[in-house]
Amino acid sequence: MRTVFVALAANVIIAVAKLIAGLVAGSSAMLAEAAHSVADSLNEIFLGISLRRSRRPPDAIHPLGHGRERFLWALMAAIASFLIGGCVSVGMALWQFRSPRVPGNPLASWIVLAVSFAADGTSWLQSIGQARREARERGRNVWRHLIRSSEPLVRAIVVEDTAGLIGLVIAAVGLLLRDVLRNDTPDAIASLLIGILLAVTAFGLARPLADFLVGRSLPPELLEELRKILQASSAIQEVVTLQAVYTGPEEVIVAAKIRPSKLATTDDLARALDDLDHELRKASEFVADVYIDVTTHSLAHMAKHDKAPET
Repeated sequence: MRTVFVALAANVIIAVAKLIAGLVAGSSAMLAEAAHSVADSLNEIFLGISLRRSRRPPDAIHPLGHGRERFLWALMAAIASFLIGGCVSVGMALWQFRSPRVPGNPLASWIVLAVSFAADGTSWLQSIGQARREARERGRNVWRHLIRSSEPLVRAIVVEDTAGLIGLVIAAVGLLLRDVLRNDTPDAIASLLIGILLAVTAFGLARPLADFLVGRSLPPELLEELRKILQASSAIQEVVTLQAVYTGPEEVIVAAKIRPSKLATTDDLARALDDLDHELRKASEFVADVYIDVTTHSLAHMAKHDKAPET
C-alpha cells in the first residue's frame, strides 16, 4: 500500500501542474501528459481497491477467496489508462494538427517537466526497490521477475512510472523543437507519441491479466517440481493428471489425479496423501490448497476412452 500511496500522491500533484502548464503554454504535449498522470492516478485508486477487496476471507459463494479481484481491478486500470491517457492524447494531437496555435510561454512547462521528472523518478525508485526485494526472494533478476510474476500491482506501477518518465522526455523534446522552430507540429507529434506509448503500455499490462483471469497455470518448471514430489511417493504408482492454477497473486490451487500403488493399504495411502500435502506446500510457497483424487484408471486407459470416435 505504501508503494500505491507514493505513486498516487506523485501523480495527483504532477497532473494538476501539467494541466496548468499546458494551458499556459498552449502545449498539447503537456496536456497529453496531464491526461497521462490522471490515468495513472485512477490506476493507483483501482489498485488500492483491489488490495482491499482481495483480502476478504472466503465465503459460501467464493470458496476459493477473492484473490482474482486483484487481476480484475488491474485489468480495469489498464483499460482506463488506454481510454483516458491514450485516446485523449491522440485526440488532442489530431485536434492540434487541424487547428495550430501560437506557442505560449514555455517557462512554466519546463519547471513542471523538471518537477514531474523528480516526482515520477521518486515513485519509480520506490516501486523498483520493492520489485528488487521480491525478485531476490524468488531468486530471479528484477526484469525477469516483473515479466513472470503473478503480482499485478508492483509490475503495473513500475511499468507506469517507466512510461511516465519516457513520456516526459517525449514532451520535453516536442516542447524544445516547438520553441526552436516556432511551430506547433513537433508539439502535436509529441502528444501523438505519448498517446501511442500509453496505448502500448496499457495493452502490455492487460494481456497477462487476461490469462490469469481465465485460469493460468503455474510455470512448467515449477509444475514439474510438484510432479516429481508426487512421483517420488511409494504410495503412488502413477500421476495421471496434475494441474496448478492461480487463484490469486502468488497463490495456486493444486489438483492431482493419482493411481495408488497396489501394495498401499488404505491407511498407508491416507498417511501418504497427508504427507504429500505438506511436502507440496513446503516445496512451493505459491501452493494455497491441495486436492488429490484417487483413481484406478491409468493415463493410457483414460486417453483411450477420451479419444473421439471416428466418423
